[in-house]
Amino acid sequence: MSQVVVTERTHANRMARMQASPIWLIGPVYIIAYVTLGWLSIISSTPSFGIVPWSPETGLAFAAFLIFGRSFWPYLLLGVAASNLVLRRELPFLVQLLSPVIVGGGYAVALNWVQQSRWHFDIKLATLRDILVLEGTAIVSSVLVASASVTILALSGVLTAPEVPYSIFRYAVGDLIGVSIITPFLLVVASAGGIPKPNLESVIQACAIVAALVFAFGFSSLPHFRLFNVMFFPIIWIALRHGLEGATFGLVATEVGLVIALLISGPQLAGVTTYQSLMLVLAFTGLAIGGLVTDRRRFEQELRLNQESVSQIFRLGSAGEVTTAIAHEINQPLTAISNYTRLVHEYLVKGEGDKTIAIEAASKVASQVDRTAAVVRNLRDFIRLGRRQIGEQNPHLLIREALDLLEPNFRRTGASVKVAIARDIRNVAVDRLQIEQVLMNIISNAIDAMSDNSPSKERLINITARNIENNRIEIQIRDSGPGFPPDFNLRKSGIRASKKKDGLGVGLSLSQTIVEGHGGELLLGNDDEGALVRIRLNSFPRGAAQ
Repeated sequence: MSQVVVTERTHANRMARMQASPIWLIGPVYIIAYVTLGWLSIISSTPSFGIVPWSPETGLAFAAFLIFGRSFWPYLLLGVAASNLVLRRELPFLVQLLSPVIVGGGYAVALNWVQQSRWHFDIKLATLRDILVLEGTAIVSSVLVASASVTILALSGVLTAPEVPYSIFRYAVGDLIGVSIITPFLLVVASAGGIPKPNLESVIQACAIVAALVFAFGFSSLPHFRLFNVMFFPIIWIALRHGLEGATFGLVATEVGLVIALLISGPQLAGVTTYQSLMLVLAFTGLAIGGLVTDRRRFEQELRLNQESVSQIFRLGSAGEVTTAIAHEINQPLTAISNYTRLVHEYLVKGEGDKTIAIEAASKVASQVDRTAAVVRNLRDFIRLGRRQIGEQNPHLLIREALDLLEPNFRRTGASVKVAIARDIRNVAVDRLQIEQVLMNIISNAIDAMSDNSPSKERLINITARNIENNRIEIQIRDSGPGFPPDFNLRKSGIRASKKKDGLGVGLSLSQTIVEGHGGELLLGNDDEGALVRIRLNSFPRGAAQ
């Protein structure tokens, strides 16, 4: 059966696997990458500049230290030393000797302080606060490192005293641009599990960046820096659409395009500091907007999740509050059943009483049983997410909506999900909110079950959906966790089946009640990788009216 992959969210524990990698293996790769980026920044500078427009190798150093921690600091020093030895052999011996300590050691001290301080910095840049902490650290440390480095150059006779203040500014801004663009990009790629596949919208956005560069540098009669403002429009658009992740990709593309444009257009009326300052403002703008958008989306998702949880807890709490009233409603028919049953028992066993009265009592017993069953049904409907509104729903949209709501859970735990849905999948006859709640319960349980996986084991959820016999569809949810216990039986365990410390213990039980209330089935089991949950729902015939 042909399938189409509709969702692939890889927040995998790539970051954890990277951090668990041997430093002695990562270190040499880092040094080679550091020297390569330094070489690219040198060849990309024009003769009129006399200084590299940005320092991507500094951004790489920040990202590497934040990912691997303070045990990586010797490689920061070795990276600077190797870069000086390969690319700047003309520097005096004193500079060659002290530069690695000043640059590598200075940035290592600043980043170690951030990681160990009360800021609780998250290297995944999960909030705008993390971005501000990173930028604040970059500003302070780059100014200090630039001041020390330029001072050494002046003491060695490379720079004159009047050149020192301007050189400090250019040095610091170049490093700050590298950190503002490369570091967030690498951290986002590492935490997100890789570079997403391009789609039509990303291609259009890339074309917008190219168009802005052409507009800014295509008119030789005007100073190019006066048209630089057009570069803000694509970045703002990308940041608003895709948050921080999109902003980091857009900034890298813009900086690469800017360097190429400057090389093609030749010497500029404005010096390097003009373009450095403009690019730095653009980077700050893109990161700020991207961080705000990401924060807002996360808050909206968490709010919706909290609303769902509070709604469910409220229903259960309300059920507890009306327990007395319900008990009264049930106690009355139970008392009547007891009395009528005693009359029937005395007539059948002792032969006492009137046969007509006994028959009438038996009839009343059946009536009171029906009344009790009605009370129980009403209670179950009350707890069971309210009144159902059955309608025709697209399984693709149901799954995607549930995954969107659980996005914070995936990011928090580093789990990944892959979704494959049959091209000819039929729509289902369900209450959308209730089935989304079922999907969220099961996927959330799968995420929690994989939380204890070792860093070397992938945390992956596979979701498939296909048509099956009897005009039904089947949604399968597999995880790579420990699976269900061998003796697990939901019907026997009931709501006490949950093993979660902070759970209500009713997720699977409520899910089973909802699915069966729709005339479907909820089947639990294990496969070779972990737990397997199958949800079977009634579907509309293919080609039915939407």
